[in-house]
Amino acid sequence: MQTPAPTLDLLAEFDAGVDGYYAPDFELTEFGHDDGGYPQLSDRIRPFAQATGSGSTYAFWLRDGDDGADPASLPVLFLCDDGGVHVVARDLPELLRVIASGWTPMAGWDYLDYFDEREEEADADDDEAGDGYDPCPANEEFRTWLRDRFGLEAAEDPNAVVRTAGDELWEPFAAWIGPLIPDALSARGGR
Repeated sequence: MQTPAPTLDLLAEFDAGVDGYYAPDFELTEFGHDDGGYPQLSDRIRPFAQATGSGSTYAFWLRDGDDGADPASLPVLFLCDDGGVHVVARDLPELLRVIASGWTPMAGWDYLDYFDEREEEADADDDEAGDGYDPCPANEEFRTWLRDRFGLEAAEDPNAVVRTAGDELWEPFAAWIGPLIPDALSARGGR
């Protein structure tokens, strides 16, 4: 899969050589192939990955003046299959840090949060015999690749990264998304 984003192409090479998930339910998809379930946004987004097993999508957000830019330098949106559009990262390297955490995204119209499903499973295992489920068995391999290839570490708290990106990009995001999907502003009380 060749894309206009060299960083995404490197991720695709890694992806092709690893067995199992390296981030919960994360799967690369054909670059810009669909509208992520949001046809009204299709001229300004380029979906590139499945974010959850239920159909949520990660997409690059092309702001005014971003045409021709390396997509890896563009903000990344989380397009929730249940409704909701959220800024998740300022660029692809930041998203890679978020997904390298191994935490699972959960979203709706008014929230986007990541939680450590492995920690919840460990707590359940303490209470009863569990199966040791790991939603991303190749996560350590991914973390090593991310460190070696880009000098980046997994986010210790992906929610802090997501909140910072959302805060920094809130005004242009609200100005763009508000007229197209007013309910998307509910995450911030419509401000």
